[in-house]
Amino acid sequence: MIRQAEFKEFSVWLDPLPDETLFSWCSRYHRLTVNGLDRNTCLQLFGHHRAGTAHDFPARVGTFAVLTKGMLGTAPEIIQQRTLLPFYLPFRPERLGRQAEQALCGHGIGHLKYRLGLLTSGLGAAHPLKACSSCISEDVNLYGWAYWRRSHQLPGVWLCPKHYEPLKVSPVKQDQVARFSWVLPAEVCCAPVSCLAALSSDQAAWLFKLGLLSTALLDCVPGQFDDPVRIGQTLRDRLKARGMTYSTGRVRWSMVEPILMRMTMDMVCLPEFSHQSDPELLRSQLLRLLSGRALAHPLRYLIWIATWFDDLADFQRAYAAVHAANVLVDRSVAETMPIMRGPNNLQQQFLLQACRGVISLSAAAKQAGVSYATMAVWASHLAIEPSRRPKKLSPAMREQMVIELRNGADKEALALTFNVSVVTVTRILRTVAGLQEHWHAVRHEQRRSAARHAWEQIAGLYAYMGLKALRRLQPAAYAWLYRNDRDWLNTCARSLPKRVTGNHAAQRIQNADERMAAALKQLANHNTNPQVWTLDSLKRSIPRIEKAINFPERWPQTIKVLAFILVLCKRWGPPDAPNCVALN
Repeated sequence: MIRQAEFKEFSVWLDPLPDETLFSWCSRYHRLTVNGLDRNTCLQLFGHHRAGTAHDFPARVGTFAVLTKGMLGTAPEIIQQRTLLPFYLPFRPERLGRQAEQALCGHGIGHLKYRLGLLTSGLGAAHPLKACSSCISEDVNLYGWAYWRRSHQLPGVWLCPKHYEPLKVSPVKQDQVARFSWVLPAEVCCAPVSCLAALSSDQAAWLFKLGLLSTALLDCVPGQFDDPVRIGQTLRDRLKARGMTYSTGRVRWSMVEPILMRMTMDMVCLPEFSHQSDPELLRSQLLRLLSGRALAHPLRYLIWIATWFDDLADFQRAYAAVHAANVLVDRSVAETMPIMRGPNNLQQQFLLQACRGVISLSAAAKQAGVSYATMAVWASHLAIEPSRRPKKLSPAMREQMVIELRNGADKEALALTFNVSVVTVTRILRTVAGLQEHWHAVRHEQRRSAARHAWEQIAGLYAYMGLKALRRLQPAAYAWLYRNDRDWLNTCARSLPKRVTGNHAAQRIQNADERMAAALKQLANHNTNPQVWTLDSLKRSIPRIEKAINFPERWPQTIKVLAFILVLCKRWGPPDAPNCVALN
């Protein structure tokens, strides 16, 4: 008997619904064809018994386009219109966007989520399936069944843009219960998110604006905002326009910190950021952004865009203005202008005549159209020293100054000693044959000796303070050695006693533990109505709490607060509360 998955011809015609994801269309196809097993639909549509069931980044899209005969369009069109990939590409290089598209068309996405920065973003790589209750009712009445909208699945979208009500989460994919299953939204299988239960008007407006930014990001091309330096300058220009920076460019924290506090209050209702609603954390992230360093997740950019810009179009205009301001010179004109660093052919002839004694140096300078000082400098490069007619400098004084300069004397100090101007000292340097090169070499050796001595004086503290602290003790010496004598600096660093260093992971986990515990307390106090807290409801509000449950020894404060909340659930909740954990 031929199984359903082995049908050779594709005969079911199913039009895609507005804003429908590829996963939703396949789920409707699975239900319409009554395939029974989910693997049968996978084989029919993707040529593999488990491919395609990912609702965010499905693989084998190229095979799907071929097997369905282009019903939803070509593979690039499907990826652009029916998956979440376009959301992550505007802040990434265009080359990575092409590679990501190839991964979705291929047999598996591999390490795509890592390369997009999801795994290292601190926000998680999961995309919970979300739906709006009003949309579900309208879809059932209009189409006969509900479906997953792509605009609802985007990170940062927690209010329905049509009905302005909080979205609900389906735990089916989130808990890996039906990882390879085809499912459609239903009111009975979608649960509300606790942190969205009692939104203030300001929080609702901020969430709605953030959702509009996430949706608008889908229309941007890959690599459109892939320059973190320009992003930082764009944000700095906006702060400057609002008077939040000094004339030197430093941030006026007295004006910015109230805005960070307001952002903290808004981020409490955002499940992705509820465990990171800390003003100190936001301050460090703002400094990172202003310094031109990239952020790992597009949502981290969007919360700052939502704070300082009206919409994404406003940010695009400001971003483009930064690029236009940086292009101050017409490169086509600049490249045609020759850079003169010496005499041209005609001037070279007059210079040679003066060196041979045919004409005087002043006459050569006049005919060449340059000053006498310039001609004298060119002559010194040919080891020709012009005759002198001193007015202030006697021959003895001049000879003594030459001796001092050969010993590497400072020009300002020498001018003060002999009561002449610095210009006069510079003229002697440039007109005495070989003196300027010798003086620079001696000065360089003096600076190197001084920098080495200063660094050696504090090098013994390396085992106690570390390299960063040593740089602060002698910043000038370290900077000079790093630029001009790096080999010696590296050799010196290798000879120092090794110290046990770390990446402060324990402190970072402790800080994250404190923030997670604070987020749990705030969530418990957020809802004034008595509520039966379950692990599922807590995970929907704070998805990153899964890490604390898996590694409780690393999150003691979080586990303590979690135990307190669940003990209240046991004490005050109904005895048949589902998933209510009873702690002994």
